[in-house]
Amino acid sequence: MERELRRILGEELANYLELMRAKVAFAEELYGIKMNYVPLITEGDIVVLDKNDGKVKWLKTKRPLTTEEFRALADRIKENLESGFVEMLLAMNMECVNGPGE
Repeated sequence: MERELRRILGEELANYLELMRAKVAFAEELYGIKMNYVPLITEGDIVVLDKNDGKVKWLKTKRPLTTEEFRALADRIKENLESGFVEMLLAMNMECVNGPGE
């Protein structure tokens, strides 16, 4: 599905998802908390990016999206990535964690 994901989202946004995985890994190192998922869609059934394997999954079942499901949700995922919504969710969660020096 990796190739299909890149084709549907476009190279730039697919690369951005990889960057999000790296940001989560860095936050884990910095704050010492485990974060397995990055929320991509939060309305209705929640869709996440799994930091460990890089797959886009349903949070409830942990099942990767099929190509058809991904195509159907791609516009919402793109919108949430491009608008900064996903970054905002990560930033909001980091406020709940005591950082260095606190």
